[in-house]
Amino acid sequence: MGLRSAPMSRVVLVGLKGDRDRILSYLHDHGVIQVESLGKEGLKEFAPDHPGGEQREILEQQARVKALVQALPPVPVDLKQHFDDVPALLSAARGVPIDEEVRQRKRREDQLITEVKAAEDELHLVEDYAFFPGDFGLLRARSLASYFGEASDEAFASFEYELDQAAPDRLLFSAPFDKRVRFVVSLPRERAEAVTRAAQKLSVRLVPVPETLSGTATALAPTMKAHLAEQERELAGVRGELAELARRWVPVLLPLEEQLDVEARKAELISRMGSSREAFALEGWMPKDRVDGLAQGLEGLTGGRTLLFPVKSEESPPTLLKNRRGPRTYEFFIRFYSFPQSAEIDPTLVFAIVFPIFFGVMLGDVGYGAVILAICLWLIWRVGNPRAGRTLVPRSLVRFTTMIMPPSGMKQLAKALIPGCLVAMGLGVLFDEYFGFSLAQITFGHFNFQLFDPVSNSGVAKLLLYAGYTGLAMVSLGFLFGVVNSLTEGKKREAIAKGIWLVLAWDIALAGLALLHKQITINPVATPLTGVFLGVAVVLILGVAALEGGQGAIEVMSLVSHILSYTRLVGILLASVILAVVINKIALGLFHNGFLVIAGLAILIIGQGFNIILGVFEPGIQGARLIYVEYFSKFYHGGGRIFRPFGGARRYTEAQFPPHAPPPAGQIPGP
Repeated sequence: MGLRSAPMSRVVLVGLKGDRDRILSYLHDHGVIQVESLGKEGLKEFAPDHPGGEQREILEQQARVKALVQALPPVPVDLKQHFDDVPALLSAARGVPIDEEVRQRKRREDQLITEVKAAEDELHLVEDYAFFPGDFGLLRARSLASYFGEASDEAFASFEYELDQAAPDRLLFSAPFDKRVRFVVSLPRERAEAVTRAAQKLSVRLVPVPETLSGTATALAPTMKAHLAEQERELAGVRGELAELARRWVPVLLPLEEQLDVEARKAELISRMGSSREAFALEGWMPKDRVDGLAQGLEGLTGGRTLLFPVKSEESPPTLLKNRRGPRTYEFFIRFYSFPQSAEIDPTLVFAIVFPIFFGVMLGDVGYGAVILAICLWLIWRVGNPRAGRTLVPRSLVRFTTMIMPPSGMKQLAKALIPGCLVAMGLGVLFDEYFGFSLAQITFGHFNFQLFDPVSNSGVAKLLLYAGYTGLAMVSLGFLFGVVNSLTEGKKREAIAKGIWLVLAWDIALAGLALLHKQITINPVATPLTGVFLGVAVVLILGVAALEGGQGAIEVMSLVSHILSYTRLVGILLASVILAVVINKIALGLFHNGFLVIAGLAILIIGQGFNIILGVFEPGIQGARLIYVEYFSKFYHGGGRIFRPFGGARRYTEAQFPPHAPPPAGQIPGP
């Protein structure tokens, strides 16, 4: 773990065509190289390659097997299968003879699903409108437009009035139903448009009487139920046949699908490679510390017939972050903002340290921290157990949250908030804040055990001073990282400018502190120290203007605002504390009146719930913003490419060349 991503090396691999399949399998199973298109130098010696007939058949069989897997119901598969080579894989894929059988049953299943749904809808209509005394077939006369309808009591009264105006010669039957009205209306076809417009205006639901309905409700319902039961039995039978096919063939198909995916990825690489009559070449990026190990493994694989060597490249390499498990959780925030370039400092570690502290400071309450911690732990458990049973959380709320962020993202966010909740609980003990209540005062009366009062004048002054120091530290660290990044990229002029900004930040901060302690005055002539601070600032601003132009001098005010912006840590903390205290006072005041106890309890629960919601969003958003804007802007460029090595996880197949057991030299004979 460090502040730098893994050093990357551009490499060229040259081998014989007879070894290509095994080499690509070896690269896939080890997953250490991101294959790129062959460069100009490589194309001078090797022509662009194209997939052959075998690769085309791989893609065809891949699409075929995937379609079969998707058509069959899922079956748990625990085995792992091994395929010796591509011909054996293709032979196994061709040997699956169930295409037509699955196609026919799947087509029949889809047809039956449609028919069952239509039959259910018609049966519900007949049952819901069984109050109609006549034959439904009479409603389907060519000159009539007939509808089943439903509306609220108020809407039906208005609709009936509109109906009388638009079609006075209509036929209407209605019946009350659970504070609503269901009705059957039949009218001349030429009046239908006016009636449907009125129904749309009044939010009245109209459904045309189906052409298939003929007979009375009493006679139709038993027949329709019997027909529906027969269709459902047939559907269950077709699904049983598909399930039987799945039990037999899914354990065969899933390993085939996975290995065909591997071979398809290998076939895709061929278009990026170059080839000659006997040899092939590919280029790519890989971690520098893995080059020697991969070269030795390939040498042992092919008996010394493969070359792997690094080459110089002007192209920016992809980025491979190397954070450990804890800080790796906060890569979620870095990816959300912008991925770092390979040459610049990785900000994940600092984010992982600073963000929980900022979140905890702005929350600063034991109760709120404990509730949010419990929610985070529940989210982690719930996402990790998709088959978990029903919970107290409404499904509508679950669906709404998944619309905002996918479950995997919520799990990452929950993990990232846990340290911040612990910091909030620790500071809550220091502040004696428990949902805005003072536990010491409740327990011991007026005896105060509060170690630090964040709302008192002295407490606010200290917190603001600490926030200012925090802002200075973060801005300084940003400029320091900016100097390092600029020197790494060979931009000396930019590095000097960042250094000047760093010194200027400290000059302004020290001048501000001296002014607060009345060591200097606003008048530069009053004290020599005032002139020193002012003179240093003028020289530094002129230096920035010379290096960055007039725009650099204008940014001085932004520098001051970025340092002072960290005082929002205190502002949000005070807002949360004061809002909790106000909610508690109002609720407790109502508790003294016996008639208003329920109102006070409602205010307490709703108000505290609202403050908890604010306690998630405000500290989370503002904590991330302080890092993104005031800190990242001093050094971070982003826009990097994520390192995506050629390879993939295996679940149903065995790796041909496991990374932990590379073949010794000479073990695999040549072609």
